Amino acid sequence: MGLAARLAQSIGLHVKDAARTPEDNSNTFSCELRRRTWYSIYVLDRLLALQLGRPPAIYEGDFNVGLPSRLDDTAMSDAMRTSSQVGNEGPLAGDYFIAVIQFSQVIGRVLRGLYSPSRVGSAEGTLSAIENLDRELVQWKNSLPRVLRFDLAHTFESSTTFKRQASKQPPMATHV
Repeated sequence: MGLAARLAQSIGLHVKDAARTPEDNSNTFSCELRRRTWYSIYVLDRLLALQLGRPPAIYEGDFNVGLPSRLDDTAMSDAMRTSSQVGNEGPLAGDYFIAVIQFSQVIGRVLRGLYSPSRVGSAEGTLSAIENLDRELVQWKNSLPRVLRFDLAHTFESSTTFKRQASKQPPMATHV
């Protein structure tokens, strides 16, 4: 993961380059692919750091890349080919990825604020940091689009697959 982060930085995926983003469609598509690649590495870096208990290889202040588009690959290429704008109404495929990126930002603050080896603080300071991070996580969860909120018990309401699976469940066994 560290090698992937360093290679991405060496080819400039971590910086927004105005010279690379003129309005012509092929470069816009290329710019979007660069953003998606960078943030995929970023998310994996945070998740591995969290799982392995190691510091992340990518620090927040070391990059300035805009968030990727909410469009899926097909819609994005269609919009670029026809030079049209796709409406942002309703949920789009990229909403999940953007939510994961935002969650990864919070993970980075958790790792730095609570588990950094150089962090020295009182128990009172640590509790305050935990409260702030907890508040941030709750705000993140509450800001999620409805379709990404599994805790609202709506997720499978319109899913044909789920309805089909639910109707195939064996009857509950009764114990006498």
